[in-house]
Amino acid sequence: MSLPINLTKSTLIVLNKLATEGPMCPAEIAKKSGLAMRTVTLALKTLQSGLFCRKVPNLHDMRKPMYHANQVKVNELQRKSEIWRSIANIHLPR
Repeated sequence: MSLPINLTKSTLIVLNKLATEGPMCPAEIAKKSGLAMRTVTLALKTLQSGLFCRKVPNLHDMRKPMYHANQVKVNELQRKSEIWRSIANIHLPR
């Protein structure tokens, strides 16, 4: 299977957090995943370029945009579960 973007382990971890825990700002993702803020920011840009997530203004605090997972793309990727297991070793709930 050929993907239009490079889904690294950290990118998959960020996508997994968004898909399982809902919309979050980059600081929340970094805190909950244990990844560096710079890594999270790059992962979010990569995910946005592949349409796996979208950036939405946070009306409570405009300094902290929220990122939402594109569930259709996530489900499509989950169907290809061998990628999740081989690249990130992440257990995905069904």
